[in-house]
Amino acid sequence: MCVSTMTNDGGLRNVFQSADLVYNQLLVLDSQKKNHERNNPTSVGTAYNAGDKRKPSRSLSELSSMSLLKTPKINLSQHSSETLRRTVAPLIHSMGQLDAAALLSLNPNQDGNGAVLDGKEGLYVPPIHDRIVPHQRFHRSHNIVRYLHAREVADKYTVGIFIFPPGASIPLHDHPSMVVISRVLYGELKVKSYNVVSNVHDDDVEEMKDGTKCERSPSRLRSSFNRIKNFVSRTVLSSLHDEHMATQHKLLVQENKSPMGVQFSSDEEGKSSAIISAPNVTALYPDEGNCHSFVAGPNGAAVLDVLLPPYAEDEHRDCTFYEAVENEHGYCLTPIDQPSDFDCLSGEYGRFKSCDRY
Repeated sequence: MCVSTMTNDGGLRNVFQSADLVYNQLLVLDSQKKNHERNNPTSVGTAYNAGDKRKPSRSLSELSSMSLLKTPKINLSQHSSETLRRTVAPLIHSMGQLDAAALLSLNPNQDGNGAVLDGKEGLYVPPIHDRIVPHQRFHRSHNIVRYLHAREVADKYTVGIFIFPPGASIPLHDHPSMVVISRVLYGELKVKSYNVVSNVHDDDVEEMKDGTKCERSPSRLRSSFNRIKNFVSRTVLSSLHDEHMATQHKLLVQENKSPMGVQFSSDEEGKSSAIISAPNVTALYPDEGNCHSFVAGPNGAAVLDVLLPPYAEDEHRDCTFYEAVENEHGYCLTPIDQPSDFDCLSGEYGRFKSCDRY
């Protein structure tokens, strides 16, 4: 854990406890699913080996004791969004109860100065993007988002806070086979969110039944989003970049028109925008809203994220950046390099300190 003190933490300890509880419930859910498929091989499209022993579903205590030795692997993509939504509800509730001002050691005001803390209560706070250390005033990138690491339990979940300066953005990216719960601590962000329809797996071109084509293209990925606990962008030499070039499939997606906690507004030209502001909570699932991007408002923003499970390249949960191309059937997301004008750099602020090991 990278939090120096839990005194007056605004409810962060409760979030950690809820994350532990929810992960254990996800383990039970996963175990039940696997046992159902093992005991009913004809109900799924996989073959069953008669030599495999049919083990009864493990209890939560058994799974918890196993996790002391080795964390069991979970596959959240096999569950429906509705099932996952019910399972993570306690964590969503805990995050909704956070006192963001206490967590970030800020003094709210009602004079309208700063970033919104609670619009209904008319509360505002000074943004903290220029108080994160080390300072990055002369960094090569003009779009820098800061990251405060809070906690990671290996292979289970990660908790951290993204600090957006005014107008800063995180480009379109995915969260493969993951659930992510996000609480806006202060400020507001413009959101673009997409539901995943399918991957394109053919070597060259995937042609849909209606004739839509979505070609696959190679992508060379930088390592900023590989593991969120090491959320520090690194420049990759071109020779190594080419050597480790990864081929990613395009994604066929549709716009997520009803993301949790998001409100829609229209500008003077009638163009609609999705906005999420403090103190709302939003969530994404393996298929629902799994690809998204953020652009902070004029006063910046802070967002606390819980990722279940964390990014892990060796578990095929690597983060990919995308470019969205719209067509009459939805969108085709093409993998791209990390945009050259974007960096996310870890830092320290208040109770959130750097850790040599976590």
